[in-house]
Amino acid sequence: MSELSYKINLEGYPCQRPRLGRYGVHNTSKYSKHKKDLAFLLKTLNIPQKDYEYVEIKFYFAYPKSEPKKNRIANAPMNRKYDVDNLVKSFLDALQDAGVLKDDRCVCGIYAEKLFTTENYGWIEFDFE
Repeated sequence: MSELSYKINLEGYPCQRPRLGRYGVHNTSKYSKHKKDLAFLLKTLNIPQKDYEYVEIKFYFAYPKSEPKKNRIANAPMNRKYDVDNLVKSFLDALQDAGVLKDDRCVCGIYAEKLFTTENYGWIEFDFE
């Protein structure tokens, strides 16, 4: 896409519906921690703040340990869990929290994929245009 390519060694986690509790609406603690960690890692990359129009995101996930090694294929599409739109939502929210985007409404187009990796950990690769 462009020369602004990045990689974060953190597996994607989807944005979830806010929960209604005794003290009002809140996000789950697991989602809040993931978004905070992702925003911190994005800040360390020193990505220039700009209204990026297009974003390409690839979410890589490790195979479950129960998957036989003979069945593991690198870059195979992952269709087992997580909706890709919810992964994108949490990523764009973290970009905004990190100060990379002023507002995620400025993004006109998104290309996103969920892929398996044969590594024991997942990560996120992304490009801007």
